[in-house]
Amino acid sequence: MPQDAGHADKHKADPLHETYSSMYSNQLAINFGKGMVDPFIPAFARSALAATPAQLGWLQAFINLFPTVMQVPWGKFSDFLGRRIPFLVIGGVLSFAMYFFMMGVMNAWQLIILVALQMFIGSMMIPTWSALVGDLTTARNRGSIMSKFFAASSVASLIATLLAGSLMPTDSTETSAYAVWFLMAGISGIVGSLILLEVKEAKRRLYASPRRLFTFGLKSFIFTSDLKENIYFRNLVVLNTTFNFIMSLIWPILYLTYIDVLDASLFEIAIMTVISTGAMLFFQTKVGRLLDVIGPMPQILISRFAFISVPIVYALATQIWHIYVLNAALGFANAMANVAFFAYILDVAPNEKRGEYFAVYNTMIGIATFIGSIIGGYLAGYFLIYYGNNMVYGLGAVYAISAIGRAACALWFFKLKDPVEYPSTLTKVMKDAIARWRSRLRLPF
Repeated sequence: MPQDAGHADKHKADPLHETYSSMYSNQLAINFGKGMVDPFIPAFARSALAATPAQLGWLQAFINLFPTVMQVPWGKFSDFLGRRIPFLVIGGVLSFAMYFFMMGVMNAWQLIILVALQMFIGSMMIPTWSALVGDLTTARNRGSIMSKFFAASSVASLIATLLAGSLMPTDSTETSAYAVWFLMAGISGIVGSLILLEVKEAKRRLYASPRRLFTFGLKSFIFTSDLKENIYFRNLVVLNTTFNFIMSLIWPILYLTYIDVLDASLFEIAIMTVISTGAMLFFQTKVGRLLDVIGPMPQILISRFAFISVPIVYALATQIWHIYVLNAALGFANAMANVAFFAYILDVAPNEKRGEYFAVYNTMIGIATFIGSIIGGYLAGYFLIYYGNNMVYGLGAVYAISAIGRAACALWFFKLKDPVEYPSTLTKVMKDAIARWRSRLRLPF
Protein backbone atom coordinates (compact mmCIF):
# COMPACT_ATOMS: atom_id res chain seq x y z
CA MET A 1 0.00 0.00 0.00
CA PRO A 2 1.40 3.47 -0.83
CA GLN A 3 2.49 5.47 2.17
CA ASP A 4 0.12 8.37 1.48
CA ALA A 5 -2.86 6.03 1.15
CA GLY A 6 -2.08 4.42 4.50
CA HIS A 7 -1.80 7.83 6.09
CA ALA A 8 -5.13 8.85 4.57
CA ASP A 9 -6.86 5.72 5.91
CA LYS A 10 -5.42 6.32 9.36
CA HIS A 11 -6.52 9.97 9.29
CA LYS A 12 -9.98 9.03 8.07
CA ALA A 13 -10.36 6.48 10.85
CA ASP A 14 -9.53 9.02 13.55
CA PRO A 15 -12.81 9.48 15.49
CA LEU A 16 -11.82 12.94 16.74
CA HIS A 17 -11.04 14.09 13.20
CA GLU A 18 -14.44 12.87 12.01
CA THR A 19 -16.12 14.61 14.94
CA TYR A 20 -14.40 17.91 14.16
CA SER A 21 -15.36 17.51 10.49
CA SER A 22 -19.05 17.15 11.38
CA MET A 23 -18.84 20.12 13.74
CA TYR A 24 -17.25 22.29 11.05
CA SER A 25 -19.99 21.26 8.59
CA ASN A 26 -22.61 22.14 11.18
CA GLN A 27 -21.14 25.59 11.75
CA LEU A 28 -20.90 26.24 8.02
CA ALA A 29 -24.52 25.31 7.33
CA ILE A 30 -26.25 26.99 10.27
CA ASN A 31 -24.25 30.20 9.96
CA PHE A 32 -24.83 30.28 6.21
CA GLY A 33 -28.54 30.20 6.99
CA LYS A 34 -28.28 32.88 9.65
CA GLY A 35 -26.13 35.07 7.44
CA MET A 36 -28.83 35.17 4.76
CA VAL A 37 -31.43 36.93 6.90
CA ASP A 38 -30.29 37.88 10.41
CA PRO A 39 -28.40 41.06 9.36
CA PHE A 40 -31.52 42.24 7.53
CA ILE A 41 -34.24 41.52 10.11
CA PRO A 42 -34.10 44.99 11.73
CA ALA A 43 -34.08 46.56 8.25
CA PHE A 44 -37.05 44.35 7.35
CA ALA A 45 -38.85 45.56 10.46
CA ARG A 46 -38.09 49.22 9.78
CA SER A 47 -38.48 49.41 5.98
CA ALA A 48 -41.16 46.82 5.20
CA LEU A 49 -43.13 46.77 8.47
CA ALA A 50 -42.67 50.43 9.55
CA ALA A 51 -41.38 49.54 13.03
CA THR A 52 -41.07 52.44 15.50
CA PRO A 53 -37.93 53.09 17.62
CA ALA A 54 -39.69 51.47 20.59
CA GLN A 55 -40.59 48.38 18.50
CA LEU A 56 -36.99 48.14 17.29
CA GLY A 57 -36.01 48.26 20.94
CA TRP A 58 -38.32 45.37 21.78
CA LEU A 59 -37.10 43.41 18.75
CA GLN A 60 -33.47 43.84 19.79
CA ALA A 61 -34.37 43.14 23.41
CA PHE A 62 -35.91 39.76 22.57
CA ILE A 63 -32.95 38.93 20.32
CA ASN A 64 -30.75 39.59 23.35
CA LEU A 65 -32.86 37.85 26.00
CA PHE A 66 -34.49 34.80 24.51
CA PRO A 67 -31.32 33.07 23.31
CA THR A 68 -30.27 33.10 26.96
CA VAL A 69 -33.39 32.95 29.13
CA MET A 70 -33.40 29.14 29.19
CA GLN A 71 -29.65 28.60 29.05
CA VAL A 72 -29.29 27.93 32.77
CA PRO A 73 -31.76 25.00 32.84
CA TRP A 74 -30.63 23.76 29.41
CA GLY A 75 -26.96 23.96 30.40
CA LYS A 76 -27.58 22.18 33.68
CA PHE A 77 -29.79 19.59 31.99
CA SER A 78 -27.02 18.90 29.47
CA ASP A 79 -24.48 18.47 32.28
CA PHE A 80 -26.99 16.36 34.22
CA LEU A 81 -27.47 13.93 31.32
CA GLY A 82 -23.91 14.20 30.06
CA ARG A 83 -25.11 14.73 26.48
CA ARG A 84 -24.80 17.65 24.04
CA ILE A 85 -25.85 16.44 20.58
CA PRO A 86 -29.63 15.92 21.23
CA PHE A 87 -29.94 19.52 22.42
CA LEU A 88 -28.05 20.86 19.40
CA VAL A 89 -30.07 18.87 16.86
CA ILE A 90 -33.53 19.46 18.33
CA GLY A 91 -32.88 23.12 19.08
CA GLY A 92 -31.46 23.73 15.61
CA VAL A 93 -34.29 22.10 13.70
CA LEU A 94 -37.06 23.82 15.66
CA SER A 95 -35.45 27.28 15.75
CA PHE A 96 -34.60 27.38 12.05
CA ALA A 97 -38.14 26.28 11.20
CA MET A 98 -39.30 29.67 12.54
CA TYR A 99 -37.89 31.33 9.40
CA PHE A 100 -40.65 29.67 7.39
CA PHE A 101 -43.32 31.45 9.45
CA MET A 102 -41.57 34.82 9.08
CA MET A 103 -42.36 34.72 5.37
CA GLY A 104 -45.99 35.64 6.11
CA VAL A 105 -45.76 38.32 8.81
CA MET A 106 -48.03 41.36 8.36
CA ASN A 107 -46.73 43.79 10.98
CA ALA A 108 -43.78 44.46 13.27
CA TRP A 109 -45.29 42.83 16.36
CA GLN A 110 -45.86 39.54 14.52
CA LEU A 111 -42.19 39.55 13.51
CA ILE A 112 -41.13 40.38 17.08
CA ILE A 113 -43.13 37.44 18.47
CA LEU A 114 -41.70 34.99 15.92
CA VAL A 115 -38.15 36.17 16.51
CA ALA A 116 -38.68 35.86 20.27
CA LEU A 117 -39.93 32.29 19.85
CA GLN A 118 -37.00 31.41 17.62
CA MET A 119 -34.54 32.80 20.13
CA PHE A 120 -36.29 31.00 22.98
CA ILE A 121 -36.06 27.61 21.27
CA GLY A 122 -32.50 28.18 20.09
CA SER A 123 -31.35 28.87 23.65
CA MET A 124 -30.69 25.16 24.18
CA MET A 125 -27.98 25.24 21.52
CA ILE A 126 -25.66 27.90 22.95
CA PRO A 127 -24.44 26.39 26.25
CA THR A 128 -24.42 22.86 24.84
CA TRP A 129 -22.27 23.88 21.86
CA SER A 130 -19.82 25.68 24.16
CA ALA A 131 -19.73 22.66 26.47
CA LEU A 132 -19.19 20.30 23.52
CA VAL A 133 -16.17 22.32 22.39
CA GLY A 134 -14.88 22.25 25.97
CA ASP A 135 -15.37 18.48 26.11
CA LEU A 136 -13.33 17.93 22.95
CA THR A 137 -10.43 20.36 23.52
CA THR A 138 -7.68 20.92 26.06
CA ALA A 139 -5.99 24.03 27.47
CA ARG A 140 -3.17 23.53 24.94
CA ASN A 141 -5.29 23.61 21.80
CA ARG A 142 -8.47 25.36 22.94
CA GLY A 143 -7.67 28.78 21.49
CA SER A 144 -6.63 27.38 18.12
CA ILE A 145 -9.64 25.06 17.79
CA MET A 146 -12.08 27.78 18.85
CA SER A 147 -10.56 30.16 16.32
CA LYS A 148 -11.06 27.63 13.52
CA PHE A 149 -14.70 27.13 14.44
CA PHE A 150 -15.21 30.90 14.59
CA ALA A 151 -13.47 31.24 11.23
CA ALA A 152 -15.64 28.59 9.58
CA SER A 153 -18.85 30.14 10.87
CA SER A 154 -17.68 33.64 9.92
CA VAL A 155 -16.82 32.67 6.34
CA ALA A 156 -20.20 31.01 5.86
CA SER A 157 -22.07 33.97 7.32
CA LEU A 158 -20.04 36.45 5.26
CA ILE A 159 -20.72 34.69 1.96
CA ALA A 160 -24.43 34.32 2.69
CA THR A 161 -24.85 37.97 3.71
CA LEU A 162 -23.05 39.24 0.62
CA LEU A 163 -25.07 36.92 -1.62
CA ALA A 164 -28.42 37.92 -0.13
CA GLY A 165 -27.60 41.63 0.00
CA SER A 166 -26.51 41.73 -3.62
CA LEU A 167 -29.56 39.82 -4.94
CA MET A 168 -32.33 41.39 -2.85
CA PRO A 169 -34.50 43.85 -4.80
CA THR A 170 -33.67 47.54 -4.50
CA ASP A 171 -37.16 48.23 -3.14
CA SER A 172 -36.80 46.84 0.37
CA THR A 173 -40.23 48.10 1.48
CA GLU A 174 -41.98 44.98 0.13
CA THR A 175 -42.13 41.90 2.36
CA SER A 176 -41.88 39.65 -0.70
CA ALA A 177 -38.27 40.82 -1.17
CA TYR A 178 -37.27 38.78 1.88
CA ALA A 179 -39.41 35.63 1.48
CA VAL A 180 -37.06 33.45 -0.56
CA TRP A 181 -34.19 34.19 1.85
CA PHE A 182 -36.24 33.16 4.87
CA LEU A 183 -37.01 29.88 3.08
CA MET A 184 -33.38 29.18 2.16
CA ALA A 185 -32.15 30.09 5.63
CA GLY A 186 -34.56 27.65 7.27
CA ILE A 187 -33.53 24.80 4.99
CA SER A 188 -29.79 25.44 5.46
CA GLY A 189 -30.05 25.58 9.25
CA ILE A 190 -32.14 22.42 9.53
CA VAL A 191 -29.74 20.45 7.32
CA GLY A 192 -26.78 21.75 9.32
CA SER A 193 -28.38 20.73 12.60
CA LEU A 194 -29.04 17.20 11.37
CA ILE A 195 -25.37 16.80 10.40
CA LEU A 196 -24.50 16.60 14.10
CA LEU A 197 -26.27 13.24 14.29
CA GLU A 198 -22.99 11.88 12.89
CA VAL A 199 -21.12 12.91 16.05
CA LYS A 200 -20.75 10.01 18.46
CA GLU A 201 -20.77 10.98 22.12
CA ALA A 202 -19.68 8.70 24.92
CA LYS A 203 -22.66 6.53 25.79
CA ARG A 204 -24.31 7.52 29.02
CA ARG A 205 -27.55 6.51 30.63
CA LEU A 206 -30.17 9.09 29.62
CA TYR A 207 -32.88 7.83 31.94
CA ALA A 208 -33.37 9.53 35.29
CA SER A 209 -36.11 8.83 37.81
CA PRO A 210 -39.00 11.32 38.05
CA ARG A 211 -37.87 12.22 41.56
CA ARG A 212 -34.37 13.12 40.41
CA LEU A 213 -35.74 15.08 37.46
CA PHE A 214 -38.09 17.01 39.73
CA THR A 215 -35.25 17.92 42.08
CA PHE A 216 -33.10 18.90 39.11
CA GLY A 217 -35.91 20.97 37.62
CA LEU A 218 -36.28 23.08 40.76
CA LYS A 219 -32.55 23.67 41.14
CA SER A 220 -31.92 24.38 37.46
CA PHE A 221 -33.43 27.85 37.67
CA ILE A 222 -31.29 28.82 40.67
CA PHE A 223 -27.77 29.83 39.71
CA THR A 224 -26.69 32.26 42.42
CA SER A 225 -24.51 29.55 43.97
CA ASP A 226 -22.24 29.64 40.90
CA LEU A 227 -21.66 33.35 41.45
CA LYS A 228 -21.04 32.90 45.19
CA GLU A 229 -18.60 30.01 44.95
CA ASN A 230 -16.26 31.44 42.30
CA ILE A 231 -14.98 34.99 42.71
CA TYR A 232 -13.29 35.03 39.29
CA PHE A 233 -16.53 34.06 37.59
CA ARG A 234 -18.56 36.50 39.69
CA ASN A 235 -16.29 39.41 38.77
CA LEU A 236 -16.47 38.52 35.09
CA VAL A 237 -20.27 38.35 35.15
CA VAL A 238 -20.68 41.64 37.02
CA LEU A 239 -18.22 43.54 34.83
CA ASN A 240 -19.31 42.28 31.44
CA THR A 241 -23.01 42.41 32.32
CA THR A 242 -22.65 46.10 33.13
CA PHE A 243 -20.61 46.77 29.99
CA ASN A 244 -23.09 44.95 27.77
CA PHE A 245 -26.00 46.84 29.32
CA ILE A 246 -24.32 50.10 28.37
CA MET A 247 -23.46 48.81 24.88
CA SER A 248 -27.01 47.65 24.21
CA LEU A 249 -28.47 51.13 24.69
CA ILE A 250 -27.55 51.95 21.09
CA TRP A 251 -28.34 48.62 19.44
CA PRO A 252 -31.99 49.44 18.58
CA ILE A 253 -30.99 52.71 16.89
CA LEU A 254 -28.16 51.46 14.69
CA TYR A 255 -30.57 50.66 11.87
CA LEU A 256 -32.24 54.04 12.32
CA THR A 257 -28.83 55.55 11.60
CA TYR A 258 -28.33 53.28 8.58
CA ILE A 259 -31.74 53.85 7.02
CA ASP A 260 -32.94 57.27 8.18
CA VAL A 261 -29.65 59.17 8.59
CA LEU A 262 -27.25 57.57 6.10
CA ASP A 263 -29.95 56.36 3.65
CA ALA A 264 -28.24 52.97 3.30
CA SER A 265 -29.56 50.29 0.96
CA LEU A 266 -29.79 46.58 1.82
CA PHE A 267 -26.67 45.96 -0.23
CA GLU A 268 -24.77 48.64 1.72
CA ILE A 269 -25.98 47.07 4.97
CA ALA A 270 -24.69 43.76 3.67
CA ILE A 271 -21.32 45.34 2.87
CA MET A 272 -21.15 46.67 6.45
CA THR A 273 -21.71 43.18 7.79
CA VAL A 274 -19.21 41.67 5.36
CA ILE A 275 -16.50 44.17 6.30
CA SER A 276 -17.08 43.55 10.00
CA THR A 277 -17.10 39.77 9.57
CA GLY A 278 -14.18 39.79 7.14
CA ALA A 279 -12.00 41.89 9.42
CA MET A 280 -12.85 39.70 12.39
CA LEU A 281 -12.14 36.59 10.33
CA PHE A 282 -8.75 37.94 9.24
CA PHE A 283 -7.64 38.33 12.86
CA GLN A 284 -9.47 35.32 14.35
CA THR A 285 -6.81 32.63 14.08
CA LYS A 286 -4.08 35.11 14.97
CA VAL A 287 -5.66 36.14 18.26
CA GLY A 288 -6.51 32.50 18.97
CA ARG A 289 -2.85 31.55 18.78
CA LEU A 290 -1.92 34.62 20.83
CA LEU A 291 -4.48 33.63 23.48
CA ASP A 292 -2.77 30.25 23.93
CA VAL A 293 0.43 32.16 24.81
CA ILE A 294 -0.68 35.15 26.89
CA GLY A 295 -4.15 34.17 28.11
CA PRO A 296 -7.47 36.02 27.71
CA MET A 297 -7.01 39.02 30.03
CA PRO A 298 -4.97 41.33 27.72
CA GLN A 299 -7.43 40.68 24.89
CA ILE A 300 -10.43 41.35 27.14
CA LEU A 301 -9.00 44.75 28.11
CA ILE A 302 -8.15 45.72 24.54
CA SER A 303 -11.61 44.81 23.28
CA ARG A 304 -13.41 46.74 26.02
CA PHE A 305 -11.50 49.98 25.37
CA ALA A 306 -11.82 49.60 21.59
CA PHE A 307 -15.62 49.46 21.78
CA ILE A 308 -15.75 52.99 23.25
CA SER A 309 -15.26 54.25 19.69
CA VAL A 310 -18.50 52.75 18.35
CA PRO A 311 -21.10 55.25 19.64
CA ILE A 312 -18.73 58.15 18.92
CA VAL A 313 -18.34 57.22 15.26
CA TYR A 314 -22.06 56.50 14.80
CA ALA A 315 -22.97 59.86 16.31
CA LEU A 316 -20.60 61.74 13.99
CA ALA A 317 -21.03 59.66 10.80
CA THR A 318 -22.34 61.50 7.73
CA GLN A 319 -21.40 58.93 5.08
CA ILE A 320 -21.78 55.18 4.98
CA TRP A 321 -18.04 54.71 4.46
CA HIS A 322 -17.46 56.05 7.98
CA ILE A 323 -19.19 52.93 9.30
CA TYR A 324 -17.19 50.78 6.89
CA VAL A 325 -13.92 52.12 8.32
CA LEU A 326 -15.12 51.57 11.89
CA ASN A 327 -16.15 47.98 11.18
CA ALA A 328 -12.80 47.23 9.57
CA ALA A 329 -10.86 48.77 12.46
CA LEU A 330 -12.88 46.87 15.07
CA GLY A 331 -12.17 43.49 13.47
CA PHE A 332 -9.20 42.97 15.78
CA ALA A 333 -11.21 43.81 18.91
CA ASN A 334 -14.18 41.66 17.87
CA ALA A 335 -11.90 38.70 17.21
CA MET A 336 -10.29 39.11 20.62
CA ALA A 337 -13.63 39.33 22.40
CA ASN A 338 -14.90 36.19 20.65
CA VAL A 339 -12.17 33.92 21.95
CA ALA A 340 -11.11 35.71 25.14
CA PHE A 341 -14.38 35.57 27.10
CA PHE A 342 -15.00 32.00 25.92
CA ALA A 343 -11.55 30.92 27.10
CA TYR A 344 -11.80 32.81 30.40
CA ILE A 345 -14.96 30.93 31.36
CA LEU A 346 -13.35 27.60 30.47
CA ASP A 347 -10.37 28.58 32.64
CA VAL A 348 -12.47 29.27 35.73
CA ALA A 349 -15.29 26.72 35.32
CA PRO A 350 -15.10 23.25 36.95
CA ASN A 351 -15.09 20.55 34.27
CA GLU A 352 -18.39 19.09 35.43
CA LYS A 353 -20.15 22.48 35.36
CA ARG A 354 -18.99 23.98 32.06
CA GLY A 355 -22.44 23.97 30.49
CA GLU A 356 -23.89 25.54 33.62
CA TYR A 357 -21.27 28.32 33.78
CA PHE A 358 -21.78 29.25 30.13
CA ALA A 359 -25.52 29.27 30.70
CA VAL A 360 -25.28 31.52 33.77
CA TYR A 361 -22.95 33.93 32.00
CA ASN A 362 -25.05 34.15 28.84
CA THR A 363 -28.27 34.48 30.82
CA MET A 364 -26.97 37.44 32.81
CA ILE A 365 -25.71 39.10 29.64
CA GLY A 366 -29.08 38.45 27.98
CA ILE A 367 -31.05 39.99 30.83
CA ALA A 368 -28.80 43.07 30.87
CA THR A 369 -29.00 43.65 27.12
CA PHE A 370 -32.76 42.96 27.13
CA ILE A 371 -33.26 45.81 29.58
CA GLY A 372 -30.67 48.00 27.85
CA SER A 373 -32.24 47.63 24.41
CA ILE A 374 -35.73 48.49 25.67
CA ILE A 375 -34.39 51.54 27.50
CA GLY A 376 -32.38 52.53 24.42
CA GLY A 377 -35.43 52.29 22.16
CA TYR A 378 -37.57 54.44 24.44
CA LEU A 379 -34.70 56.88 25.05
CA ALA A 380 -34.41 57.35 21.31
CA GLY A 381 -38.14 57.97 21.05
CA TYR A 382 -37.97 60.52 23.88
CA PHE A 383 -35.00 62.42 22.47
CA LEU A 384 -36.47 62.42 18.95
CA ILE A 385 -39.59 64.11 20.32
CA TYR A 386 -37.47 66.48 22.42
CA TYR A 387 -35.38 67.51 19.38
CA GLY A 388 -38.36 67.78 17.03
CA ASN A 389 -37.67 64.50 15.18
CA ASN A 390 -34.15 65.62 14.33
CA MET A 391 -32.50 62.22 13.84
CA VAL A 392 -28.93 63.45 14.27
CA TYR A 393 -29.56 65.14 17.62
CA GLY A 394 -32.08 62.62 18.92
CA LEU A 395 -29.93 59.57 18.20
CA GLY A 396 -26.76 61.45 19.10
CA ALA A 397 -27.96 61.92 22.68
CA VAL A 398 -28.26 58.15 23.13
CA TYR A 399 -24.85 57.60 21.52
CA ALA A 400 -23.30 60.09 23.94
CA ILE A 401 -24.75 58.31 26.97
CA SER A 402 -23.38 54.98 25.73
CA ALA A 403 -19.91 56.37 24.98
CA ILE A 404 -19.50 57.87 28.46
CA GLY A 405 -20.76 54.69 30.13
CA ARG A 406 -18.45 52.45 28.09
CA ALA A 407 -15.40 54.52 28.98
CA ALA A 408 -16.17 54.39 32.70
CA CYS A 409 -16.85 50.65 32.68
CA ALA A 410 -13.76 49.79 30.61
CA LEU A 411 -11.57 51.17 33.39
CA TRP A 412 -13.35 48.88 35.84
CA PHE A 413 -12.12 45.82 33.91
CA PHE A 414 -8.64 46.23 35.40
CA LYS A 415 -10.16 44.57 38.48
CA LEU A 416 -10.51 41.28 36.58
CA LYS A 417 -7.71 38.73 37.08
CA ASP A 418 -6.92 35.44 35.34
CA PRO A 419 -6.40 32.49 37.74
CA VAL A 420 -4.53 30.44 35.13
CA GLU A 421 -0.83 31.07 34.48
CA TYR A 422 0.03 31.27 30.78
CA PRO A 423 3.48 30.80 29.17
CA SER A 424 4.08 34.50 28.44
CA THR A 425 2.67 38.02 28.70
CA LEU A 426 1.58 40.58 26.12
CA THR A 427 4.50 42.83 27.09
CA LYS A 428 7.04 40.06 26.56
CA VAL A 429 5.48 39.03 23.24
CA MET A 430 5.64 42.63 22.01
CA LYS A 431 9.26 43.01 23.15
CA ASP A 432 10.22 39.79 21.36
CA ALA A 433 8.45 40.97 18.19
CA ILE A 434 10.26 44.31 18.29
CA ALA A 435 13.59 42.56 18.87
CA ARG A 436 13.01 40.30 15.83
CA TRP A 437 12.07 43.32 13.73
CA ARG A 438 15.23 45.17 14.74
CA SER A 439 17.39 42.14 13.97
CA ARG A 440 15.96 41.99 10.45
CA LEU A 441 16.86 45.64 9.86
CA ARG A 442 20.53 44.82 10.43
CA LEU A 443 20.54 42.35 7.55
CA PRO A 444 22.23 43.57 4.33
CA PHE A 445 19.14 42.76 2.25
